[in-house]
Amino acid sequence: MNKKDKKKAPQKVAKVLHPLSRKAKKLTLEGIRDIKKEKNANIRKKEQKPIKQLLDHFQEIVKKENKKIFTESEVSEIIDQFLKNKTPEEDTKQVTSRTNKLEFTKSQHNDEVKEFKNNGFSVPDLTNANHVRFLLNWDGDMKYITQQTLPLKKFKYIEQPKNEMETDSK
Repeated sequence: MNKKDKKKAPQKVAKVLHPLSRKAKKLTLEGIRDIKKEKNANIRKKEQKPIKQLLDHFQEIVKKENKKIFTESEVSEIIDQFLKNKTPEEDTKQVTSRTNKLEFTKSQHNDEVKEFKNNGFSVPDLTNANHVRFLLNWDGDMKYITQQTLPLKKFKYIEQPKNEMETDSK
């Protein structure tokens, strides 16, 4: 035998926990808790996705327009534009199992359009300068969006005149 072989310490064997011990219960509860936290976070992200899309669209419009306050008719026009951009598109290569999903998204879109024209559509209140400023400076993180920082207000569909020239000549 070599001296090196004698000097090596024996490898430590992994400590086995008794399945009914307090430490084992604690470790399993921690694992379950982590799984629940991750599941709840995924559910929250999925629920907030439509709101985030709406806020992203409004932020893009606010940055492009560079206004401090929007009128109700302008907000109505922005909502109409958002709903037109959001229309579900058909893909001819889709499998039949996807057609149900496409039909569901079409009906959901139609419901949103009806809601906008009849009851009103909840969007960020851009008629207030503070809310417009907040949306301009918003970094896209949903944890900063609360009812106090960016309240939602219902806006109804306001018909825009077809030709502005016709209204001016009258």
